[in-house]
Amino acid sequence: MNRKKLLMSLAMAMLSMAGLAADNLPALRVRGKNLVDANGKTVVLHGVMDTPNRYFNGNRWGTGGYNVSDITPCLNYFEKMFTAITDKEQGAYCTVFRLHMDPCWTNYNAPVGTGENNIQYFNETRYKTFLSKLYVKLVEKALAHGLYVIVRPPGVCPQNIKVGDEYQAYLKKVWKLFASNATIQKNAGQVSIELANEPINVLLADGSQSDKALHDFFQPVVDEIRATGFKGIIWVPGSGYQSNYVGYSKYPITDTENNFSYAVHVYSGWYGNMTDKSCDHNTFIKNFQAQVPMVTSKPIMVTEIDWSPEDPDKASEGHWNEWGQWTQPNLGSWATASTSKWGLAWKAVHDHFGNIGMTLTHPQEYYDIDEYLRTGKVIPGFQNAKKHGLFEECCGYACMNWYKEWYLKQNTTEIKQLETPADVVSTLYYNIEGKEVEKPTAGVYIIKQLLSNGKIRSRKVFLK
Repeated sequence: MNRKKLLMSLAMAMLSMAGLAADNLPALRVRGKNLVDANGKTVVLHGVMDTPNRYFNGNRWGTGGYNVSDITPCLNYFEKMFTAITDKEQGAYCTVFRLHMDPCWTNYNAPVGTGENNIQYFNETRYKTFLSKLYVKLVEKALAHGLYVIVRPPGVCPQNIKVGDEYQAYLKKVWKLFASNATIQKNAGQVSIELANEPINVLLADGSQSDKALHDFFQPVVDEIRATGFKGIIWVPGSGYQSNYVGYSKYPITDTENNFSYAVHVYSGWYGNMTDKSCDHNTFIKNFQAQVPMVTSKPIMVTEIDWSPEDPDKASEGHWNEWGQWTQPNLGSWATASTSKWGLAWKAVHDHFGNIGMTLTHPQEYYDIDEYLRTGKVIPGFQNAKKHGLFEECCGYACMNWYKEWYLKQNTTEIKQLETPADVVSTLYYNIEGKEVEKPTAGVYIIKQLLSNGKIRSRKVFLK
């Protein structure tokens, strides 16, 4: 093989390893009880969530502040993460990323220890700056790796929110700015919005409880987003930390695009106290449907879920969870459970309904981040559980296998997406690492074109 052919072969091999950067990402929308792509194919998404916050990522891109000069190392870190979670050759089959627009970037002069439910220090100028310079850039990087993106607002809901309060106004402001962004509108078929994170008590304007409160609080936020022209999917939360949706049965959300559904959280101890000690599959299915009744008529996205068993080394320690239940420290997740018990019961719920997607609460629960940064190897998270013989009981090992299983079931027909004639709206160029670049004049690169019919067309190019 001559030198030119060798270089070309190596370049194309590297390109094939660049995850899903060159794969088409068909626009998704809600149709009945499912998410479907432009060809009507049912799609169920599985992946992880993360937040561009040093603390929650172990300071892996260094220490420092949250200013414009801190953006590049953050983006570089997430580029590596997106590469890892989409590396099918190493068994990683994520198809969606949930992005938290962390308030560490949007707050101004917030004292140390300020809770994420405190919007007092939110600064609109900082939000506008980091929306364009950080959050949208993270979205673009994820899309370049073949990941759909779900975006949640900065912070979490206060204990009590009510119709017409400052938090409702805050959400309307945040989402109006976000949904008006040109890049977000251009990628509305691939980028969706999760209206809020973990509402607890949602009240009417007079502070009273009512089944109508969820509708009256979130309907105006939906309307604010649609007024910008954003046509993508909107995920509506429930109350009780996103576990109670009964109110919507009586007072449903309406949407001019008919392109919304519900974002749910699932942890052990919820849904009728389902735990390792109470994990009957049919009971979990029944309880989940009782609290999320629209699972039979709308696609559901579980945007937080994780589990690992109790840590034998910390048997004398513990804490009280959201529901006042004593919880012994586990091996590194938020919730405590085992795959062979609670985990399989959850999988039964997932498989029974067939329209439930999910994102693990942190990437480190899916894959071992530090091992990847050291060696480039993608292996399941919770390697620390091996010394106790509990590795296969953690969500990392389970989801590394389940995500692959579910992906292959969805993509076994090998029928390629058919392109229909459409105008090219915009063209972007990416290098083999999935980073956006100016139009190259030589080498290997990827062209991604947004078409007027909402599809994205991609192809690999080699210029001598």
